[in-house]
Formats: sequence, C-alpha cells, structure tokens
Amino acid sequence: MNELEKELAEIKALGIKSNPMRLAYERQVHALGSVPAQMGAEGYSEEEIAREMHGRRRELGRQFKESAPPLFRAYIYAATAEKYGDPLGPTCEMLRKRKTWKQIIESASRPIEDLDDRLTMDGFLRWYKVAKGKGPNE
Repeated sequence: MNELEKELAEIKALGIKSNPMRLAYERQVHALGSVPAQMGAEGYSEEEIAREMHGRRRELGRQFKESAPPLFRAYIYAATAEKYGDPLGPTCEMLRKRKTWKQIIESASRPIEDLDDRLTMDGFLRWYKVAKGKGPNE
C-alpha cells in the first residue's frame, strides 16, 4: 500500500469533519470564546483583542494542519492558499477589509461550518494528480 492509499484509507475511516483531530481542533477554537471577556476586563482595546484572537486561531490552525498526514496536510495548505492567498488562511488585514474588529473577535472562536464543501476526497484526489502527477493506483 503506497502513501496515498494509506492516507485515503485513514481519511475514509475517520472522515474529514468527523475526524477526532478535527473535533479536538473545533473544541479548542470554541474555547477561544472565553478570551475576549478576560482581555476586555484587563483593559485591552477591541483591536488588540481581535488581533490576539486572530493570532491564536491562526496558530491553532497551523498546529492542527501540521498534525495531519503529510499528503493531506499539503492538500489542506494548497486549498487554503487557493481560497485565501495564504496557506494559513486570511490574515487579520484581509479580514479587516470586510469585517469589524468585533466580527473578527466573534469569528475567531467559530470553526468553519462548511468544511465538507472545502475539503473533499474528490478534491484531495484531484490535488494529488496535479501536484504529484500520479493517479490513485500508482
């Protein structure tokens, strides 16, 4: 069994959205929801809280992406870079063009709901064929 077949079997067995690692990530993202009140009580401005929340969310995303199997990790980074122009997702400055500081704070503790529309088995296989120049049986 080659690397692709191993990762496909693992993803099929665990799912993408229902993968235990994904669920752990989502729990940690939700846990960020307690940070704004604490920072606000300490006197931080809305902008400072938004930047901190964004940074923490981005770091969580990086950590969990790095924990993914190698091929799937590369696919996640590629799909994210294609959508946002950055493999870790939108920067705070990108978000600021369409969101208020308050909206950035709120969204930092909400995981992506439509993940299954963004990361799919078919998308993974298409990415693999392009990136590696191979088919699933090679």
